[in-house]
Amino acid sequence: MKLLRKLLFFITPLYYLITVARNTLYDISFFKSTKFQIPTIGVGNLAVGGTGKSPMVEYLINLLSQRYSIATLSRGYGRNTKSFTIASEKSTHLDIGDEPLQFYNKYENIIVSVDNDRVNGISKLLQIDKPPRVILLDDCFQHRKLTLGLSILLTDFSNLFSSDYLLPLGNLREPASSSKRADIVIVTKCPTDIGEIRKNKIKNKLNLKLSQKLFFSSIEYSKSLIFKNKQVSFIDFIKNKFVLVTGLASSKHIVDYLSENNCDFEHKKFNDHHDYTLQDFEKINPLLNILTTEKDYVKLIKIFPKREIYYLPISVNIDTNKLFDKIILDYCNIS
Repeated sequence: MKLLRKLLFFITPLYYLITVARNTLYDISFFKSTKFQIPTIGVGNLAVGGTGKSPMVEYLINLLSQRYSIATLSRGYGRNTKSFTIASEKSTHLDIGDEPLQFYNKYENIIVSVDNDRVNGISKLLQIDKPPRVILLDDCFQHRKLTLGLSILLTDFSNLFSSDYLLPLGNLREPASSSKRADIVIVTKCPTDIGEIRKNKIKNKLNLKLSQKLFFSSIEYSKSLIFKNKQVSFIDFIKNKFVLVTGLASSKHIVDYLSENNCDFEHKKFNDHHDYTLQDFEKINPLLNILTTEKDYVKLIKIFPKREIYYLPISVNIDTNKLFDKIILDYCNIS
C-alpha cells in the first residue's frame, strides 16, 4: 500500500489544486452554503480513517441529551440506501450504517437519522412532529454545503494533520490549512500521561488561530464487557484465550491495550465498516469467545445470534472538560 502511494505521488498536486479551488469557491460564496438557526454541532476530521468521531459524538449526546431534545445526523457509511432515514426498531446496519445503529441501540431518548445530503437531512428533521432542539452531525467537515454553528475537528495524537500529507501520498482529504475552519480542535487518543510539555509542542505544530480552542482527549476502556444484557468483568474475561475481531480504520489502540494487559488472543482484522459474512469466520476457533468493538458488535450479533460475542465499551476523557462542556452548553443556550 505504501509503495502504491509513492507511485501515485504525482496525483497529490492535482488533488491539492482541486480541494483548494473548491474551498475557495465556498469561501467567497460562489457556491451556496446553508446555515440553520437551530444549533448544529459537527464532529469531523481532515484524515481518512478513524480519529474517534463516534466516541466524541457520544460524549456530546451524554452532555446534551438531559437538557435538550437531540438528533444525530450521519451519512450512514456502508448502508444500501442514500435518502433521509430515521432509525427505528426495524433498522439494520444496511439501512442506516453501523455507527448510527450503535447510537440508536445505546440511547433511547434521541433521534438517530442519516442522509447523504446534510442540508436536506436537517430540513427533514425540522419538519417532523417534534423536531430536535440540537443536531449533532458526524463526519461532515468536508460537507461545505452546510455551514455549521459549531465545528469540532479531531486529529489523532499519533498522526497529527500538521504532519500528514494529502491523498494519495498521505491520509488528508484536504490540506492541513483547512483546519482553520474549525472552532474547536481536539487531539484524540492521547496517552493519559501526555503532560504539558508535549501538549505545548503539539500546539505549536498545529499552528491554530488565536480564536480556536485546543483540547486533548484520551480513550478510557470500561472495566466490564457487554454481551446482550449481561456484563462480564474484563479481568475475568481475559483469563481465557479469545478472538479479537475488528473492522476499524486502525485497531492499534485496542490491540495495544489488550497486549498491555497480557491478554492471550488471536486477532481477526477486517477493513473499516466491513460487512461481515459467515465465510469470514470459517477459520475461527468456534470454542473461543469473540471480543469486538461496539460498532462491529451490532453487525456480528446478527450473524451469530447464539454465540457469545462481547464488546468493550469505550468513553472519552477530555482534559479541562469543564471548559469544553461550558463552550458547548453556552453555544446551545445562545443559539
